[in-house]
Amino acid sequence: MDKLYWGYSLKNIPRGTKREYLKALLNKVEEFLSRVRWKAYFFDNGGPGKEHKETFGFRTPLSPPANKDLAAFEADVFNLISSVKFRKTPNEFLDRLDKDAQKIKKSSKAFIPADKTNNYYAMEVDDYNRLIDKAITAEYKKAQSGTESKINSEASKIARKLDLCGRMHKFQNASAFILIKDHKPDFGAKIPTRLINPAKSDVGRVSKVILERLTCHLRERLRLNQWRSTADAINWFKVEGKGKFKFLSYDIEAFYPSITEELLNKAISFANQWTDISPSDIGVIQHCRKSLLFCPKGEVWQRKDSEFDVTMGANDGAEVCELVGLFLLQKISQFIPKQHHGIYRDDGLIMVMAPNGPKTERLRKDLHRCFNEENLKITVSMPSDGADFLDVSFNSKGSFKPFRKSGKVTQYIHHRSNHPPNIVRNIPDMVITRIRELSSSKEAFDSAIPYYTDALKRSGYTNFNADFDGEKTKKRTNKVRTRNILWFNPPFSSDVETNIGRRFLNLVEKDFKKTPPIPHLGLPQQELRKGVLQLYEEHGRYH
Repeated sequence: MDKLYWGYSLKNIPRGTKREYLKALLNKVEEFLSRVRWKAYFFDNGGPGKEHKETFGFRTPLSPPANKDLAAFEADVFNLISSVKFRKTPNEFLDRLDKDAQKIKKSSKAFIPADKTNNYYAMEVDDYNRLIDKAITAEYKKAQSGTESKINSEASKIARKLDLCGRMHKFQNASAFILIKDHKPDFGAKIPTRLINPAKSDVGRVSKVILERLTCHLRERLRLNQWRSTADAINWFKVEGKGKFKFLSYDIEAFYPSITEELLNKAISFANQWTDISPSDIGVIQHCRKSLLFCPKGEVWQRKDSEFDVTMGANDGAEVCELVGLFLLQKISQFIPKQHHGIYRDDGLIMVMAPNGPKTERLRKDLHRCFNEENLKITVSMPSDGADFLDVSFNSKGSFKPFRKSGKVTQYIHHRSNHPPNIVRNIPDMVITRIRELSSSKEAFDSAIPYYTDALKRSGYTNFNADFDGEKTKKRTNKVRTRNILWFNPPFSSDVETNIGRRFLNLVEKDFKKTPPIPHLGLPQQELRKGVLQLYEEHGRYH
């Protein structure tokens, strides 16, 4: 097994072929024209109606009816695709990506990503098959014939009950794969792996919405510190990180696969004490635990002990962990004040106020007892003045600074990557803003920023302001999108010569010139043109 280092971020976008670009453009055109047709249909028929149907994000399988007033415009837009011209722009970085991609395609080896670092490993296919077989057989057994059909039949009943027939698909039999856990202490003596099961049921999307609403309500009602981002943990620390204290951190080992049916039922019963959960919602959540694993050979597997499984990759896997996490937080709050501890997925952090040896040892024992009662194993750190949590490092003196795991090389998309120019241009500001958010003071910022500016320079960025007193980030708000403007966002490619944005605007002006305002789009022509120009002026500038 050979460790690979590409020297750049694997999020860079290569050139792609003309065929790939035209196919992506065709998909965008079809999506846009479909929205325009629906807009016209609802305008002609008095709107979508007053009845609101819960669709859980599933799109309608119906196609919008054709509209004669849009026929000329649609024909012109489709003709635009066939008239797109290409050019070969000189770009050494994209040439390098193309060469590396060709090497990978020609190689007979398997390329496996690491679990928590950006490393890749090349190994023989037979070695990879042995590793994934070992990972599968450790926890799974071959499923009986008809198990998949049975699960699909139950999902079909749920779809009919929710009136989502035609919107939901049967169980997706995507093959499982492994990641290399090269951050483990025993890596080298053996090759530890993490098994990822991407096979999932569309019912999981319904369960995800149900669980998101449930956990959101519980967090607000119980005021438990279940963090969903680093910013949540920092806000908690700013409020509670005062006085004399030490940190205890803990990690739940193999959290996802360790959640048993009994533990999930306990968490649901706990949630039922604070809010009403309908039997049908519980049935949806429990149905999604009937999971199957499909190995690369095409065989179907299931857990050895039962059909119950919380997989990494499930649509609602993270939400199940959050529900169980709230249940565990409530248990811990019986011996630790709830304002002094919190959790993010499988990582917990505790402030031990007025610490002393016997007190902290008692807390460590109580934590182990609490988790052992639920058949969960944890590792608990020794009391410390500092704690590395997510991507921030806290100090008991009230300060915090950015944290990164040792051995992990930070890489950003290259400034010559085939990304839209507005994305590339904003990368330095986004990085520096992030470091500001993770720094409690100018001193903390100044000590951390050189590493990240060096990473930016390696990716070709030179013009940026790495100053702690720079422009502060505006507070993010969740905007409620409206459907008043229909956006047409064509894919970007540096090899496209045609100014698609300008050509598209010309078609709008040509085909709707005689009928301003445009009734079917629900907007005056001037407002439509202004909205589209915001997107296309820059898009066309780089074509």
